Amino acid sequence: MKKALLLILIFASMNQVRAEHKVIDVEDDLNFNEPWYKKNRTDEENFKRLVEGLKKVPSGKKVIDKATEKAGQKGFTLYDVVAIGDGSLTDTTLIRRFAASNPTQVMYETKSKVYLNRHLKTLDALLDFAHELTHFTYREAFNPYDHRFALKDFIKGTVEGRGGEVDAYMVECKVLFELLPGSGSERSNCQKVFDKKMGTVSKELGIQEFYKVGNHYSSFKKDIEKFSLNEKDLPQASEGEAMFISSAWGLPYPVAAVKEYTNIMDRVCKNDQNRLTLMQNKITRAPASQEGSELEKNEAQTAYKMMFEDFKIRCDKFTQN
Repeated sequence: MKKALLLILIFASMNQVRAEHKVIDVEDDLNFNEPWYKKNRTDEENFKRLVEGLKKVPSGKKVIDKATEKAGQKGFTLYDVVAIGDGSLTDTTLIRRFAASNPTQVMYETKSKVYLNRHLKTLDALLDFAHELTHFTYREAFNPYDHRFALKDFIKGTVEGRGGEVDAYMVECKVLFELLPGSGSERSNCQKVFDKKMGTVSKELGIQEFYKVGNHYSSFKKDIEKFSLNEKDLPQASEGEAMFISSAWGLPYPVAAVKEYTNIMDRVCKNDQNRLTLMQNKITRAPASQEGSELEKNEAQTAYKMMFEDFKIRCDKFTQN
């Protein structure tokens, strides 16, 4: 009987206070100030209205096309990888599979699904949808069981990496400016990443803003020091006022990334501890009288020793109880 150990990693978008807007139609029946989700329509019908709305503007069309292509690579339609939720987030699940009879052979699979907050007005839903589809389409998968999975890389990937928070917010703001030309100034946070000289949103400005941690700066430095990092490793982090907050943790994104990394590694180390127990049990129960069994037992002991040494190095700072 096979066992599958699951590691669920959830990346949530920002829940921001949204400004009111005048009624502007993308289609005759698409009103920005009305709820996007209505019970008298199917989930797919609700999403189709948003898809058509996003397709009316260049940045929206691009993210819809790319997300559709990404879903198609695994044999899905766009509507197979989206769902209604009580918050907007991209849920990525890493599944590690191995047989209890042979725990040294491991297979990994990653699955992602986008959830969109059912309680939003249409304009806000369009923006959140573009944001989350950017995560879904472009964010690079990582494997926390890999010994190279490090905090510094995780923070940088979360904030400024391909498909990370800065990229997703830039797409969100581009969609806003294209849907409401000249009215985007009502949303001051988008103005913070808008380069007036270039006339477009700026990733450089986005990075500056998303690394601001405000009064968390001192505690952030102490937290990363536990992983042999200092401010030189993350020079963009600053004491500036934090405007961008992770809804998953209620903290500025760099601070939230440290919490998330620790949470992930706690689970990884518990899973690896269980795997080591299975390996040890297999070695103990292996019969010594069968032909070739001694060689198999020696190989299993070598594999166990290598994994245990790796476990001690990676999991020294994390929960092992």
